[in-house]
This record gives sequence, structure tokens and C-alpha cells, in this order.
Amino acid sequence: MTTLPPTVDLSSIPVEPPPVRTIGPLWRRLAAFLLDGLLVGVAASLIALPFFEPLSRVGAWGVLIGFCLALPYYAIFNSQIGNGQTPGKRFMHLQVVTISGAPVSLARSFVRYAVFSLLYFLSGIQLPASRTPAAVSYSITAIIAGLGLTTIYLLLFNRRTGQFLHDLAVGSYVADAHNSGALNVRPFWKGHWTVLAVFFACLFTVGLFLRDNFSLHPYTPALMDEIRTIEDMDHVQAASLTTETNWSSGAKHTAYVVTVHWSGKTEQLRPLANAIAVLILAHNPNVNDQDQLKIAIIRGYDLGIANASIKYPFADTPTVWRTALQLSDPPPNAAHN
Repeated sequence: MTTLPPTVDLSSIPVEPPPVRTIGPLWRRLAAFLLDGLLVGVAASLIALPFFEPLSRVGAWGVLIGFCLALPYYAIFNSQIGNGQTPGKRFMHLQVVTISGAPVSLARSFVRYAVFSLLYFLSGIQLPASRTPAAVSYSITAIIAGLGLTTIYLLLFNRRTGQFLHDLAVGSYVADAHNSGALNVRPFWKGHWTVLAVFFACLFTVGLFLRDNFSLHPYTPALMDEIRTIEDMDHVQAASLTTETNWSSGAKHTAYVVTVHWSGKTEQLRPLANAIAVLILAHNPNVNDQDQLKIAIIRGYDLGIANASIKYPFADTPTVWRTALQLSDPPPNAAHN
């Protein structure tokens, strides 16, 4: 007769609970961001530098080129194809996942990258002041301010899920990759949207008040006319006017500075600087009160993730400029409004 083994009471065997998967710490996310930015920046620089001449002619479109260059890196690595890990996240043991712990699809990763990069690329865009409608400038400024303030708010107060706007847009999380499986996080507090809505409603009201009662444009009409004339010159992409003050040897020195982003040929640099100097000296009597008139002509490109430029400075006193250009004596000073 066969003797059966005694029955084992499985309930008496201690069962190890599955590891709890949590959100990755913020400091590791920031470190991964810096590592990825360094890798993308170096790669983009190596790709772009041989094409300096054609890229120097793209102007503000450079940020779109930069967006497209960085797209495969972030969209593919952060998706299920790359197991939700860019090289920076892999090094810092982080992973982009859904609440179930699975990596996101390529399509959702693309949207995540687009939202993530919008603030970065818009912040560095260089638009010609005279050819950009005020509504476009204000809209870009509003988007940058809105995205920036929302990011800061979520960074400070969304401790439950650690999600920023690009994560909330696609339902993703940046989880600790030491463990696997579903995330153990409390739901996103819906009250955050109410707080942000009230804040931006107040900000919008203040913006309307300032627009109706104050001039928010950085240039007076006369200065805008100068910029428009400069930006209408051949190969000029964008221009700006500023004044600068510095102290050396205990004395105060001031300068009127014209910065021009330009895509022409090297032999045209001096004629362009002379033409700008003639315009400024003839139409802006305030320049005569400055110690120097500086004209900085910049050739290059800015892709957001990589940039290269050559700066050609032309600087002298207004008197020397007038003598060299054979201009008449300056007109009586008057307010330049």
C-alpha cells in the first residue's frame, strides 16, 4: 500500500510582497536631462558644423531643424522601442512608463517630446522685429510664460505623481527602473487644474490692463523704423538696438549697440556696417551723446540644441564714424520718440 506524503499547509509559508514601484526622484530626472542634453548637443553640433554656410541662411527656421534632429533621440528611446529609456535615463535607472508599468507607444512618446520641447525651442527663437506681427510676438511670449509657470508649479506642488505637462498630456510617468511592474502612486490631484486656471485668469486680466494702459513694445515707433530699415537690407535676418553702460578706470562709458543677424558674404561686411552707421547717425540724434557706436554683425545659426556663429564687431566714436563716412555735423539733439 502506497503512503501519501503529508499535506503541506501553504498558508503557513511566508510570502514576500511584490516590490513597490515608485516615481523616480527629481534629482535623478534632472541628472538624466542634463546627460541627454549633452549627448544630443554634441551629436547635433557634429552633424551641423559641416553645413555652417547653408544653415547660416535659415534664420528663425533653425529651431525647427533642431526640433527634427532631436526628435528621433527622445521619441524613440522614450517609447517602447527603446524600453522607455534614453541613455541618460538608463544611466540614472529611470524609465518612462504608463501606470501599469509598460513603456508608452511611439505615437505617445512623440506627443510627449513635442510638448516637452515646445518651451525650450520657443524660448530661443530669433524673429525679425519689423516683420513679426505684434499678435505673434505676444502669443509666443504668452505660451512661453504659460508653459514655464506651469512647469514651475508642477515641480513645486505635484509631489504625488511627479508628472510635468508633457507627462500629463500622454498619461506617462518617469518611474524608478530598479523595480518593474505597476506603479504605486496616488492619483493626480485635479485641484491643480483649478489653481492653474485661476492663476492664468488673473494673469490674463493683468496682461489686458497693461496692454491697454502701457506700451509693452520694447521699441518706440522711431526706433522700430530704424530696425525696419535695417531688416530690409539685403541678407539681414533680424536686428536689435540696445544701449550698454560699463565702467573702466573709474569712468562711465556708454555705447549705442546695433546687433544684426546676417547671411551675406564676408566682403560685404564693411559696406553693411557703413550703411547701418549712416542710417543711425542721420536719424537718431541721441547717438551723439554716446561714447561709441557699436555695430555687431553675426553670421551663424541657432538650432536650439546646437549653435555656431562668427561675430564681426565694428565700433568707434560717433565723431570718427562721421569723419570716415564723410557725414555732415550732427543735427541738434532732440528727443527720439
